[in-house]
Order: sequence, then structure tokens, then C-alpha cells
Amino acid sequence: MPDASKGGPIGYSTGEAGFTLAKQREPESIRGFTLVELLIATGITVAMVLMLGLMLGSLMSAASHATERVDAFRDARAALQMIERDLRNLVRTQWSPDPFTGPSFGPCGAATTSTRVTLPAAYFVLKDIYLDPATTANHNQQLYALVAARTTASPGDVCAVGYYCQWDSGLHAYSLRRFFRDSAATFTVMQGAGSYATDSALYTPSVSDPVLAAYVWNLQIAVYDAAGNRYTTYPCVCDQGAVNPTWPPAALEISFNAMSPQAARTVMSVSSSPNDWMDTTAQNYQRLIAPHTYQFRSRINLP
Repeated sequence: MPDASKGGPIGYSTGEAGFTLAKQREPESIRGFTLVELLIATGITVAMVLMLGLMLGSLMSAASHATERVDAFRDARAALQMIERDLRNLVRTQWSPDPFTGPSFGPCGAATTSTRVTLPAAYFVLKDIYLDPATTANHNQQLYALVAARTTASPGDVCAVGYYCQWDSGLHAYSLRRFFRDSAATFTVMQGAGSYATDSALYTPSVSDPVLAAYVWNLQIAVYDAAGNRYTTYPCVCDQGAVNPTWPPAALEISFNAMSPQAARTVMSVSSSPNDWMDTTAQNYQRLIAPHTYQFRSRINLP
């Protein structure tokens, strides 16, 4: 049996003859991490944390931009639905006999009749009442009408509504706005109009009109007759006078463009011209606007 008194670590091991002593590791042979190794490990850890942080930031930014885009397009769809709802309640002036029972010509054309039953008024108007700063060749169209206020106690109440794209000189972008005059105010205007309520009296858009959808432009309205023929008449006013009625369209096709806030901010940082939003041949439109444009369109049958 080895003599433990001679020094050195001892231990026990088993063998055929029983327990034997085994030599343990020398204390000086046990070593830890060096400073260089710790620095390398720390650097790798920091790099991984930074990469994960960048990935998380990118994902959060993408999610935020996606939310903004969804919200913007939801507002655009809601605006289109509101236009549809209003125009399905269109109220027109009446004549006796009704000149619109047997159509033989297109919308915005003159019709013949004998006697008016109600006060003639510009009950349906496609006309630039708000002065769009874009060029005449490339501009947003506008839509105004007298509609029945179905949400009030009296379904016969007549309100004046309008839809147009207004240029924001501070943001350098267009937004879709809704003009609205309630039944009491509309009645007052028609009562004081005399023999005919003009479009300039009924529809007076202003900067206080609420925004339905931001970053919306290129509002266009196409009119159709009962046979489905498309007409390009603009402006169009029904009725446009106190004597003869004007033939109304049987259907409308309304369209406009919309953009997400993220893409719009990029455009606004480069261009301050309203024409860049409307002129599809402009370089800024092709480079900044066209790739991010979504078009909304709806066909509405008038009553």
C-alpha cells in the first residue's frame, strides 16, 4: 500500500486486489478562461444582441407601416361606401309629365316638359366648385348632390353633400373631403333662392370640411345612360336652370387613387407641386407615386 506520508495528493481506485490509491490532478494544471477569450466571447454576444435588436426594430417598423397602410386604405374604402350611400338617396327636382320616364338621349342633355312640380335646383352637379390648384388638363373632378337624410326623423329632409379632393399646402398632399349642409340649412338656402337654387348657393365647400381619407387624389366620375353608354360630359349640372330640366345619369363610376402615409411622406419630402400628383407623365409621378398607388373604384346606380 503506498505511503501517504511522502506527500502528493492521493485518491482511491478499485482493482482486482481491492482499493488502491490514485493520483489526483495537480492544482497548477487547472486553468480558466484568458482575458482574450473573455473579450472574444463578449464581442460575439454583443454582436448577436445587436443583430437581434436590428431584426426586431425592422420587424416593428414593418408592422407599423403595414398598420398605417391598412388604416389608410380602410378610410378610403369607407369614404367610397359613404359616397355610395349618399348617391343612392339622391333627390331630384320633379316635372310633370316626368321627362325621364322614356330616355332617348344621354346624360346632361336637355329634356322637354311642361310644368315643374317642385322648386328647380341644381340637384346633381359635376363641377369644379372648389378651385383645385392643379393644372386644368390634370385635375380632380368634384361631385355634389341633394340627398334625402335617411338618418333623421323625417326621411324627406333634403341635405346638400359634396365630395372633392383638397390640396394641403402645408403637407403638400391631397385629401378627400366631404361637404355637408343639413336639412334645415339647405331648406333656408332653397327658400331664399327664389325661382331656382343654383349650385353656387347650395354647395359651398370650405377648409373646415372634414377629411374622409388622407393621401387621396385623382377623383374621377364617369356617367352612364340607361343603356350603359359612357359619356364624358364634364361639367354637368342637373338641373341647370328654372325652365328646362336636364337629363340625369342612370349610373356613375367613381374612382380615386390612395397611398399609404409612409409612401406619401417620401413624396412630400421631394415634391411640393400638386401637378406632380396629377400628371402621370411627370418624372416625380413615375418615380415616387406610381409604384405606391392603389386605385379604388365603384359603380353606383342612381335612383
